[in-house]
Amino acid sequence: MANERRLAIDPPERSAAERVGPHLLGRVYRPDPRDWSLDRLLEIAEPDEAVLQRTVEQVLRETPYFSDWRSYLVFWRWLRKHRPPVPPGPTPPPPTDAAPAWELKIQLDQADTPHCVGFGWSGWVDAAPVEGEYQNADGHALYYECKVIDGEPRAENGSTVRSGALAVRARGRLAAFAFATTLGEIDDWVNKQGSVVVGTNWTDDMFHPDAKGLVKPTGAVAGGHCYLLIDKIDAEDAYLFQNSWGATWGAKGRFTMKRSDFESLLHADGEACCAVELPR
Repeated sequence: MANERRLAIDPPERSAAERVGPHLLGRVYRPDPRDWSLDRLLEIAEPDEAVLQRTVEQVLRETPYFSDWRSYLVFWRWLRKHRPPVPPGPTPPPPTDAAPAWELKIQLDQADTPHCVGFGWSGWVDAAPVEGEYQNADGHALYYECKVIDGEPRAENGSTVRSGALAVRARGRLAAFAFATTLGEIDDWVNKQGSVVVGTNWTDDMFHPDAKGLVKPTGAVAGGHCYLLIDKIDAEDAYLFQNSWGATWGAKGRFTMKRSDFESLLHADGEACCAVELPR
């Protein structure tokens, strides 16, 4: 049993960047009518002023179980403590050496596996505003937790973005999640709230970013992939993404995509999952 568990969480020796290809594309598209829309998530009523005066620590200590509004309160308070709201108007272009809106300091590598869902959500845990410390072993372990939710324990056939959200929620790191359906909703979330876990088709040409890390969704569809949207780059009309194929792939593990190209992927059975993160 100990050996089986070790195999389940230890990454293989080969990095993903050593051999990119369809074997890395483990996202399965499986929508569920029970999922919330982003409008429903954002309609959660704010508590009264007396509750707003409490610290995050007080809410965590005094509330053993988080209903939806309380979990949103914790995120709301935490976010404003660490990051001021974005002022209205166009976003100025960041300096070339600026960190992404939702910085992610840990570069993950799913190695030669279809565990992208576990790694996409591990990146979400690691990214600001509530920075975690998940490593490669956590990405693999989270994938196998997804497969238990899927009813296919230990299967190596990929998983869904939704199962990833449920697995992270079971770990106590996620309060509620919803799926954005438009670029406007995604822009609003990235500008004010946090990163977005996305799942889309991945085409043959996307395996090979250009010298600046730009990918174009051209060529045949090779499969489905899960990755993390961490910033909106207005000056380039593009989004910045974090992949989980190691630092030698793309632009130090990251890539950009034009907003119009991402929109086409989103409308072709794509997913953009926005989640309310709980403090550790």
